[in-house]
Amino acid sequence: MKKALFSLLFISCGLVVHAGGKDSTIHYTLPDSIKTISFLAEINVKAINTKKEVFTGIGTGELRLALESDNKEKEVVFEFPASAKKIAKGLDIADDEKGELSWRYDWRVDENYKLLLAVATDSAGNFSVYSGYIWLPAENKWKLIGTCKIEGQWNTLEDLAIFFPEQQSKQPALEVETGQVWVQRNTGSWKHLNGDLPTITVNLFSHIDSVRQAAIDLQLIKEAISSGKTDAKDNVEGVYYSIMKEGTGRQVSLNDTVTVFYDLHIFNDGSPVEGSGDKPATFPLKRLIKGWQLGVPLCRVGGKIKLIIPSAMAYSIRTRAPKIPPNSILQFEIEVVDAKPPQ
Repeated sequence: MKKALFSLLFISCGLVVHAGGKDSTIHYTLPDSIKTISFLAEINVKAINTKKEVFTGIGTGELRLALESDNKEKEVVFEFPASAKKIAKGLDIADDEKGELSWRYDWRVDENYKLLLAVATDSAGNFSVYSGYIWLPAENKWKLIGTCKIEGQWNTLEDLAIFFPEQQSKQPALEVETGQVWVQRNTGSWKHLNGDLPTITVNLFSHIDSVRQAAIDLQLIKEAISSGKTDAKDNVEGVYYSIMKEGTGRQVSLNDTVTVFYDLHIFNDGSPVEGSGDKPATFPLKRLIKGWQLGVPLCRVGGKIKLIIPSAMAYSIRTRAPKIPPNSILQFEIEVVDAKPPQ
């Protein structure tokens, strides 16, 4: 697929929306106080009036996520700088070109699709990871297109825009209707850009690749067990584990607040993500990922456990942290220092 060129109209103050005449962009400029980590917009292509390549979608200064049509072929395309590194993609996604991931999908005219761009930043590592997703109304589920890593920057999303083909005649190449537009702050809350509407919930655990991805994760874990790369052979509801040290204190309960030392690595390649360091961390267990909720109650206080957590019981396809790509299997080593029941 050829790279489609598009121009953005930049406006400098407040929240401004501008479109009309031959302008090809609606551009949103947000106050500095809004640190945007996700940008979501509804797009409905009402009619396609050309057999040439045309597109519409959302973007930033460096990224573009678009519905594209070329003759009778349709795709969803995520574009980013050619220097970026591709670190994750959904199933059946093509990555033949630098700076592009594409999914051949026969999206429909007069359907309301949601396009989503998300970022996670690492200021210490001086990089950001960006993901593109589409919500599919027929399936009522999300689809991950892919994730890229850009070195040398750790900005939140800026220069947000919805773009269209420029109108060259009285009949536009695409007739497009936009719906609701949202941004998610770095606090996790969502702000509606078309007015004051109730907040939304974006459930990326509900995605169309979930069953196939679970089978892929299971195969990778079983291969690691059979080859001796891990000793976590037992499992509880799909979370594999090994007891590294038996504890002598009370049995941990799901309702407990636990104090633990932990280390986290990506299972596939062993790359380190984070750990508690010299001081233990304290969490209400019920607020943590499903893999912890299933695995940590296997321990007594004073014990240590290794957990291999499939992506569906970790962060699924979410862009949760810059060092955890979507669909990552996680490996934790967790030592339980204390566990306190609810007061």
